[in-house]
Amino acid sequence: MSLTKMPRKDATDECPILAELARHFRAKNKSGIVNCLAQLKSDPKRSKEFAQRSSSLDILVQLLRCKNDAIVNMSLSILADACMAYDVREKVKNSKIGINVVLIIKNLKLDTKLHCRACRLVSNLSECSWHVKELCDAGVVKALIPLLILKTSTQTYCMAVRAMRNIWSFYVHIRETMVELQIIKLITQLFVMAEEKSYEDAKHAELVDACLKAMCAFLVTLDPRCGEQMQVDKDKQGYKCLMRCCNKGNNKMAIKCLYILCQIAECRLELGISGTVEEVIAWINSVENSSTEQLYEEILISLCLFCRESVNRNRIKNGDGLQLIIALLNNSKHERYHSELLQALVQFMYDDNALDILAKHGILDILVAKLKDVIAKDMDDDKNNVSRKRFSSYPPEYQKRPLKYTRTYAERTSRFSMDFYRDDWSPRSVTSASSSSPPSTPPLPLCSDSNAETDDTEDDDIYSPICSDTECGDNDEDEEAGSLKSYKSLPNAETDFDSPLASSETSKMNACEFYTIVLLNKLSLFFKPIDELADPKIIKPLTTYIKYTNEQNIPKCRVIAIKILMRIMDNTAYFLPLLKQGLVFDLQTLPEAENCTRRLRKVAETGGAIGQLSFILLRGEDEHKLLTAVSIPLLIKTHRNLKCLLDKYGGLQLIFRLLTESSHKLHERAIWSICQLARTLQIHPPDRSITVAKATMKTSDYSRLSLDETANHTKPTVSSTVTFELDDGTTVEACRRMLCRRSDFFSAMLEGNFSESGKRRVRLKNTSRNGLNTLIMAASGAAFERENIESLLDATLLADKFLMSDLSDALTESSVAKLNHENFCRAWCWARSYSCHEWRSYCVKSFLTAKLSWSETVQTFRDFYATDAFDEFLHEVRDIIEYVLCQY
Repeated sequence: MSLTKMPRKDATDECPILAELARHFRAKNKSGIVNCLAQLKSDPKRSKEFAQRSSSLDILVQLLRCKNDAIVNMSLSILADACMAYDVREKVKNSKIGINVVLIIKNLKLDTKLHCRACRLVSNLSECSWHVKELCDAGVVKALIPLLILKTSTQTYCMAVRAMRNIWSFYVHIRETMVELQIIKLITQLFVMAEEKSYEDAKHAELVDACLKAMCAFLVTLDPRCGEQMQVDKDKQGYKCLMRCCNKGNNKMAIKCLYILCQIAECRLELGISGTVEEVIAWINSVENSSTEQLYEEILISLCLFCRESVNRNRIKNGDGLQLIIALLNNSKHERYHSELLQALVQFMYDDNALDILAKHGILDILVAKLKDVIAKDMDDDKNNVSRKRFSSYPPEYQKRPLKYTRTYAERTSRFSMDFYRDDWSPRSVTSASSSSPPSTPPLPLCSDSNAETDDTEDDDIYSPICSDTECGDNDEDEEAGSLKSYKSLPNAETDFDSPLASSETSKMNACEFYTIVLLNKLSLFFKPIDELADPKIIKPLTTYIKYTNEQNIPKCRVIAIKILMRIMDNTAYFLPLLKQGLVFDLQTLPEAENCTRRLRKVAETGGAIGQLSFILLRGEDEHKLLTAVSIPLLIKTHRNLKCLLDKYGGLQLIFRLLTESSHKLHERAIWSICQLARTLQIHPPDRSITVAKATMKTSDYSRLSLDETANHTKPTVSSTVTFELDDGTTVEACRRMLCRRSDFFSAMLEGNFSESGKRRVRLKNTSRNGLNTLIMAASGAAFERENIESLLDATLLADKFLMSDLSDALTESSVAKLNHENFCRAWCWARSYSCHEWRSYCVKSFLTAKLSWSETVQTFRDFYATDAFDEFLHEVRDIIEYVLCQY
């Protein structure tokens, strides 16, 4: 190749070496050129200064076409070093450097050193978008292929692989061509060769690293064709070598490559066939049992990703992978990955054998701990006044899936993984899965319907995955997922919720909380009873969580949690454990108390449950007897069963025993129980038409005031006000005319021919001051409803005594309306002191059947307990209950 003439330039501003090189270049003095290039190569500082001048670079670019290998070799070396800098790449932008270097690569007869340095120059130039396009237009990709196939030096392989990696990374338009030319397969073949020889010769380790970096770059698009080419052959040597690298020296790049491969559904299937699932499980186990090795998050999440296909789930299950996930969840060191691990377990929802394994190895303990953590965290936030900014329950998993390849390719593939979604379910999937894998499972609703795909026309599928009704992630955005965050962009499957959670509710949940509810929901549907599912350690946190969701205004989650609780209650196998922990009373504190109690009551009314209740009352331990006795009125509604359990088998006696023992832990439950029993027996107070006065007249004799018939019948001067002197020495003033107008009694006494007539002060016996004041207020038309219950009752008696019948009814109604949990006891004590038996009964029945809260019911009963006549009260309650109970 002859040297092209270079135009003369003013060399006064040039450095000496440049001037000398230009002179030799014009004179075509090859030895002089070699000497100048050798000086530049031996002096990095001078070489750097030389590269800053455009004229210098122009000479070097033209020297690439020289037929002298030494000149080309040194020119390539100097240019490769210089082109590492961005400004140098810009200066050679309009030169023919790309074409020249491609010509060198195409000349396979040249020395391998020239090829090596040419590849290095291509690699550095490819970091500039303009240069990489020029190189590709010049055919650099096809030119590099022979260097990946033919036998050459390890360093040349490394540079060629690096060049391919940079071309792929910086020029997306060439990627389809590179896939078609199977560049990825060629580089993976080099990787397999280098990995096998690295055990004998350490120099191949550099080539292994170069290949791994390139493989990671190729996989960043998640194009399954790239992963397919990395298999190399039918034996999948590429995958096997990759796994060996992961196990050998904890190669981070190999682990990253495996992790990205696991994000491609098609590759996960092939990785599973090649034994990668078992290798991952073994590797994690070895790290967990070692105190020195580090568990890389990519490996852990790769295991989670393998749970997306039924065949790989089967391998995980058979390889004790479920036990491993449980162990990881029990390790607080891996807490930040717990949401991914729980998500992985969700994929086993339709595998009953897997659920059985999870239940036996403590999944319930983990789920309960997660529920407690959610509640405790928010309680701490409340104490510290911290704003509870919760993460979405599906925040990372339901974003868009970054796919570089087109949807057309994805649509041509069979849907064997949950990464592919359809509206229908494949009928062939039942028979196509692994024989020990669970049968075809129903589709799961996706919680986010963004990018939903409903017009899929694929053929029936081959495998039986857990998948979603809608498709998430089919988009053409140029988004890469080369980091760990790419796991967050994959779609996910949900449980069989009735409907998707609203976005306003999911924002209040974190991922662990959501997947915990998903798994609990499924376990509650498990056909085989799980012993621990009805334990207090499960039920109490669940009921606490229901209250928590109510307080946090997450209605959908509360509904799901309640459904879980109801399913547990519906199972007759759980009835006794639930009864013995007093669940029926815990339900009373829930907002949905009545609905939940009704479900448990339905089970209790069955023949088997009645037999169990009878057996406990007859032969159970004392603690269980007492708890069963107080639970029966809440569980049993049938009067015949109530009479049998409470009367025949002594349940009622046990309840009244607890009512007398205020220090017993079941005392409050007994109070609630006896009130519930009264409601069940439909014990109601008598009609309000019975007035207090009429009830009292039957047992008490209130004589009229004796009037002195021998008194002087001459009427003195009458004052408009009369003062009544009472037994306690107090006085009450009233309008004489008003009293006489409203009452025949006072009219006769104050205006008739009696001694009191015309007097300013009159003595009244057996009259309370508050009662008289209330009566006067009522007679004068003033408001009297706010008076206390005793004053109203006293006034009612006085209205009847003083022949004020129109006021008697009004005061009676006010007394009845005034009756509440704060004065039941006082009203009863008043009736007792006046021997008003019907009013006493009315007060007791009103207390037993009033719609009071737990605290109000207990406090009212304690008011009765604090009186001296508590035994009378309790005896009256018992008489009322037994009388009605014996009617059936």
